[in-house]
Amino acid sequence: MTGFSMRRFKAIVKKEWKDAVRNPQILLNAGMPILIALLFNQKGADPSDLSFISVPILVAISITGAFVQANMIAEEKEKNTLRSLMLSPATKLEVLAGKSATTTLFAILVIAACLAISGVPHVNYAYLTVLAILLLLIFMALGTVIGLIARTASESSIVGLPLLLLFIFGPIFVPDLDMPALMNIINLLPSHQFVLAVTELHQEGGLSPILGNLTNLIVWTLISVALCFLVYGKRRFDK
Repeated sequence: MTGFSMRRFKAIVKKEWKDAVRNPQILLNAGMPILIALLFNQKGADPSDLSFISVPILVAISITGAFVQANMIAEEKEKNTLRSLMLSPATKLEVLAGKSATTTLFAILVIAACLAISGVPHVNYAYLTVLAILLLLIFMALGTVIGLIARTASESSIVGLPLLLLFIFGPIFVPDLDMPALMNIINLLPSHQFVLAVTELHQEGGLSPILGNLTNLIVWTLISVALCFLVYGKRRFDK
């Protein structure tokens, strides 16, 4: 078994970045959170409002994490180059980390733009960073799974649409509905726990109030990353 090769990792990152910046669908997905942040800003929402504080960050992480990642993976499959990469000397970690590095950079740029537009919430930035990193890992893992399952880049957006509706808009709209059963599901989602945690940080600023939310995100991270590696390994040997 070969160890982690920084040379192979850098080569994958370089290739992914060049492909991503020339892909209009990826650039459109990356631009959507910025547009939503502009709309929230024009709306003139109360900065103490839960959605105003957390939604721009949530949308930036989820769309760049899940949709950009899924699109890059699915497009690689569509070009019939993903299997060659899977069967190359590059390890699972090198391939997945290399592809995720571009998504991470997109996410950082989009989050920075969204915060510049909507304003930086008054929270403990160390805790906010940890929460954001965990949520990004979750969405990138889920995005990778979607990309591996989808047959084409276009199909990845269709497959990922239910994820967008449930994970992003569920925590925003479902609490206002009289649907206890659906709310029980929403309560378990990492996106909802992220929203709750950011709100607690805005109000309290300490670790104790967000410990349950943080635990939820850690569990989701472990499960989603494990699922990502499992599906990747299966697809590697599929015909």
